[in-house]
Amino acid sequence: MRKFYVCIIALFLLASADVVAQNGQKVIIDIRGIGTYHDRKDLEAMTKGQLMPLYLERVKILFSVIQYFGVTSKSGVTFTDLGIPATKENIKLLDTETANREEFLTNNAEFLKGILPYSDTKNIINAILFYEEVLKLVHQVQVE
Repeated sequence: MRKFYVCIIALFLLASADVVAQNGQKVIIDIRGIGTYHDRKDLEAMTKGQLMPLYLERVKILFSVIQYFGVTSKSGVTFTDLGIPATKENIKLLDTETANREEFLTNNAEFLKGILPYSDTKNIINAILFYEEVLKLVHQVQVE
């Protein structure tokens, strides 16, 4: 009898998850940004090994956010919020795009991990500062 109740609960949870997905509650963009911005002095005190993860994180966030600015500048937006029909086709397109983006970001990170050690530390610092300025602008637009 206990298995019966567990099966019923599991079926209910699966069915409710499908209903939420079909109601357009899939988040289009869910990027919260970075926790800490740096100045040149902070970055110059770091080693290249400490700079590389910062660089990779900022590249990942920028690639994830910039492409959606034509649709929305807010994080946590769903199809319903934008008035986009939550059809199976649109949901499938979003799922495909999300998977493609994740694959791209993974491949890009692997490539950058291979070439960044050969980069000049000064160039990495300049890039991080530039990316952080862009992210500050993105955050400013998201708040408006």
